[in-house]
Amino acid sequence: MAHTKILIVADNKSVAENIEGRLKELGYTVCAVVPTGAQAVEKAAEMYPDIVLIDIELEGEINGIEAAERIRNSLDIPTIYLAAYRIEVFSKREDLLKRAEITNPFEYIPLPFGKRRLYLSIESAVYQHKMEANRRHLTKILNGISDAAIATDHKGFLTFMNPVAETLTGWEMEEVSGKHVTDIFTIYVRNGGKLTKNRSLIEAFQKGSVTNGELSSDSEVNYNTYLIAKSGREIPIDYNITSIEDAKDKSAGMVITFRDITKYKTIEDQSNQIISELRHQTQLMKTVFDSMYDGVVVLSLTGDILFVNPSIQKMFGPEPPGASPSTWSEAHGVFYPDKETRVPIHKFLTTHISQGKAVRDQELFVRNKEQTEGIHVKASAIPLFDENQEVVACLCVVRNLLTAELEMPHSFGDIVAKSQNMQQMFALGQRAAESDITVLISGESGTGKELVARAIHFNSPRKGGPFVTVNCAAIPETLIESELFGHEQGAFTGATTKRLGKFEHANQGTIFFDEIGDMKWDLQAKLLRVLQERQIQRVGGTANIPIDIRVLTATNQNLEAAVEAGTFRMDLFYRIAAFPILVPPLRDRREDIPLLANHFLKKIAQSTMKSIEAISADALRLLMQYDFPGNVRELENIIERAVLLETTELLQPSNLPPQISSMNSSQPIFFHPDSPVIPPFAEVERQTLAHALRVMDNNVTKTAQALKMSRSTLYRKMKLYQLPTFD
Repeated sequence: MAHTKILIVADNKSVAENIEGRLKELGYTVCAVVPTGAQAVEKAAEMYPDIVLIDIELEGEINGIEAAERIRNSLDIPTIYLAAYRIEVFSKREDLLKRAEITNPFEYIPLPFGKRRLYLSIESAVYQHKMEANRRHLTKILNGISDAAIATDHKGFLTFMNPVAETLTGWEMEEVSGKHVTDIFTIYVRNGGKLTKNRSLIEAFQKGSVTNGELSSDSEVNYNTYLIAKSGREIPIDYNITSIEDAKDKSAGMVITFRDITKYKTIEDQSNQIISELRHQTQLMKTVFDSMYDGVVVLSLTGDILFVNPSIQKMFGPEPPGASPSTWSEAHGVFYPDKETRVPIHKFLTTHISQGKAVRDQELFVRNKEQTEGIHVKASAIPLFDENQEVVACLCVVRNLLTAELEMPHSFGDIVAKSQNMQQMFALGQRAAESDITVLISGESGTGKELVARAIHFNSPRKGGPFVTVNCAAIPETLIESELFGHEQGAFTGATTKRLGKFEHANQGTIFFDEIGDMKWDLQAKLLRVLQERQIQRVGGTANIPIDIRVLTATNQNLEAAVEAGTFRMDLFYRIAAFPILVPPLRDRREDIPLLANHFLKKIAQSTMKSIEAISADALRLLMQYDFPGNVRELENIIERAVLLETTELLQPSNLPPQISSMNSSQPIFFHPDSPVIPPFAEVERQTLAHALRVMDNNVTKTAQALKMSRSTLYRKMKLYQLPTFD
């Protein structure tokens, strides 16, 4: 109690003094007494009390309810509302209680403010807050691990499944809550080609006798243990079963962790194939590696360089004079993303690769005399096995992320479009690129919002800096804070090194938040703070780190409607929407369809090595009629499918998807000077005649004069093309 710090917020001096006196009599520490909501938020951030007692009807620019909401959401400090009237009056204030309920207070204390009521409310709130924090922490840990995890009570009934377990078993927690563990976790053993249930384990579950120690699968190498998923799929697994005991050493339940080990066998098979090809087709593989864009290096388990390709030599620079293969890590400084912690390559080879463990897509920095600032790379390391299934070497594949970034379309001219509304959008984007103004790019899915964002960055003064993309809908909620802000070593389980987040990676460049409308509410507040203060704190850290970034955002949602619905912060919306740009859907710029279709045709035909020269007039006409709900992305997928199916040199309507090929091909062809499509001349003439007749209200005489031909010639052609005559 003595260590519990309390902040009192009340604009009635006598009430504040009354509560302060009673709290001190109870032995609590009153860290501050303030009369306004603004001071409450400021003091809470400064002093970080254990609990805040706040007048529910506090007046001012920031009222009591708003102040409580900010303190709970931003600082995670429990709040208790004070009501300056008795319980029978307070309980009738339904409107007030309804508004206060959204702040999730722990308690309401009406008059009289007795010491016993204060004591019980405060102790209960502090205890509940600690329990909630512990529960959230444990849930984050279990949800964040890469293994599937299931928890049961002492009778074996399910109480928890993490997302990995739901994905692996095919069951959702809502479906199996309260069911027995054997209903979804039945282990089978392969015996003579047949799967049989592990009866001893099932009986132990049913009797509740799995109470001490830990049980696990015999070995991940034999692949003998299987789990049958909801779909019926047989999944080879490793598992561990650990008992949970209460304070009296009695069984309180169990935790089962397991993982799909199919990939280990796949990696093993792939590695066997690689080593065989290296042995029997060395020259062929060398040619392949030498032509690769990615850097490739093969290391022995002692760190000796066995092979390098030209790409990695360009990336890492020349070998220092006198350097031996065993000094690889010294010659080329390889660091973790913090750019400070050197990767212990020899230790990595002996502890990971030698055990047959592959590491994929690890972000690193390479620094040497030629690259003093460091090269941002993504590396994968795969163990290579000999015929006895022993690890003999390590294959490393390294990609220069900056070079890969520069190869993407970066200017507005690289975006395929000639329509007027797209040209207007390009003009807006070019204006936006001239400053650091925050841009909100709106548009339906598949319209190319990220291409616009990249063009803005690479046409701006920050083009020499990094362009970092954050997909707000793709990053798991449990990882997004660490991804954005980075973390200090030891900040949480698994944080073995310091890691820079997206904000720091984007320093002196641009950070692009894609699908900003899917950002969680609490993270919106943190983003707003970064935009206002231009500094961050890593997870687990206390230092304020200044950042120099330009922020671009994109959404396919109506953020104004989201603000009205209360799912998106109004203050953040006006901060990010300083310069709105709308990318029009493809159906509103149909004149771009021939250009885009031909662009995709050439690209896909080249990659698949198919000799398709153009799109037929009938196929193009059908494409022009279609509304493309998936926009440019859907058009690209349609062309890719058609190219794979096409057997002639002209893309035919029959190879378009059914929803397009079944349409009535009656619309005229829209031509563009850059279009490579060459329709049959007869079709062009027929459409020209039909168009002229419509313009002249089907008056043959006027039509013939407009077309500069005789009436007889026009009649003959109308008959040829089966066009109706009216005079």
